[in-house]
Amino acid sequence: MENKVKLSEIISFLGEDVIQIHGTRDDFELFGISAIDKSEPTKIDWIHQNNSNAKQIAESSKAKLIISSLQVEYSEMLQKDGKVLIQVENPYYIIAAIGNEFFIQTHNEGIHPSAVIDAEAKIGKNVHIGALCYIGKCVIGDDCIIHNNVSIGDGVTVASRVQVFQGAILGTNGLGCFRKEDRSLQAFPHLGGLSVEDDVIIGANCSIAKGSFSDTIIGKGSKINALCFIAHNCTLGKNVLITGSSMLNGSVKIGDNTTIYSQVIIRDQAFVGKNVIIGMGSVVTKDIPSNEIWVGNPARFLRENEK
Repeated sequence: MENKVKLSEIISFLGEDVIQIHGTRDDFELFGISAIDKSEPTKIDWIHQNNSNAKQIAESSKAKLIISSLQVEYSEMLQKDGKVLIQVENPYYIIAAIGNEFFIQTHNEGIHPSAVIDAEAKIGKNVHIGALCYIGKCVIGDDCIIHNNVSIGDGVTVASRVQVFQGAILGTNGLGCFRKEDRSLQAFPHLGGLSVEDDVIIGANCSIAKGSFSDTIIGKGSKINALCFIAHNCTLGKNVLITGSSMLNGSVKIGDNTTIYSQVIIRDQAFVGKNVIIGMGSVVTKDIPSNEIWVGNPARFLRENEK
């Protein structure tokens, strides 16, 4: 069943983010957000604030409701077509907020019958745990969504409003080891835990190891895309973004608000500062100071990050 929302509900939700509204205030229902270049009368269309063809897009859109910045004039054609134009400072941010508020599929709280839950697990309120999950001796906070086929091992602490997607494994033993005099390998013990702070998202098929003696830490608000590997004793600050198929080796430290693009590899014990951007495919072999952009293999300084 499609979600539906009324124009009046959207206006109320946006509140002070609305700069101006043009067109009729007659209430009507909307059933989603239009795909790019595929506008529909019953779905919301939007125009990025940096789009140079904003007026043309607005006038050619089939949508009855359009979200735009002030660069779009409420032209005679828009008036004639009876379109409603809601103008905001940052349409990109606003359309994301609308989508998350009204159109994201919600999950009912509760544990699927096929999930295996350790008797010593501590599970908070309003938690959804999907099919075929394994939940060990761990702590899961309030309002978390654990999708199907997720494994959360012993010693893991998951805070509130965390979402873990299909196939992710949290709290594995890392493969820290060393060679003895006879060249045979000796595994290093993993006696630490894994701490996942509030509002984190962990993508499908990620693997995050617990620490050796101290905890691996995923900082508040961080988002990790699918197929990422995070080794033991890594520490991520707040609001770190890691996109798909990236690898952090043991004891890497990442500062707040840093962005790591796809297929990046970071060597063990490297330090990456705050507000750093690392370009896709980079191989990081040395420490990176705060507020810099690095790219390449091996990764090198490109320029300052002034954002």
